[in-house]
Amino acid sequence: MLNEELLLILEQSRKWNSDHGITGMLIYIEGLFVALAERQLSAELSGRFMQVLEGSKLEVERIFNFIQTDPRHNDLIILDKGELSARNFESWTMGFKSFTIDEYENTPGYFNLDDSFLQEQAGQDSNIPLYFLKSYYQRGKAQSTFLSK
Repeated sequence: MLNEELLLILEQSRKWNSDHGITGMLIYIEGLFVALAERQLSAELSGRFMQVLEGSKLEVERIFNFIQTDPRHNDLIILDKGELSARNFESWTMGFKSFTIDEYENTPGYFNLDDSFLQEQAGQDSNIPLYFLKSYYQRGKAQSTFLSK
């Protein structure tokens, strides 16, 4: 996916989220989907997103339903959902980080982001993907290396 496409998604997400009280974090890993897939893929399927959305149940379900129907997204897996006592990404309408597959695999906290791992994580108390995303929120608050807002 081109950087321009990612920035457009980010810009649209931040606008929508700001207007609807949504906060969260979005990570894109270029090349991961192709590396994991065992079936024929079109050229557009060149990476994998990982995202956390926080807000009212109505607004989160509304944006998730939109994401599900977006042709850029396939094979969505919900790892966890429920009510929080406090938001994890309270000051970000949508934090963002993009990696190549090599950068991701050499990142502290890296975990194998394949479908079998994600399906095993769904509904577990120990949510490794959430901790990974939260680590970027904590780093992003201390640095300016993230497209946070």
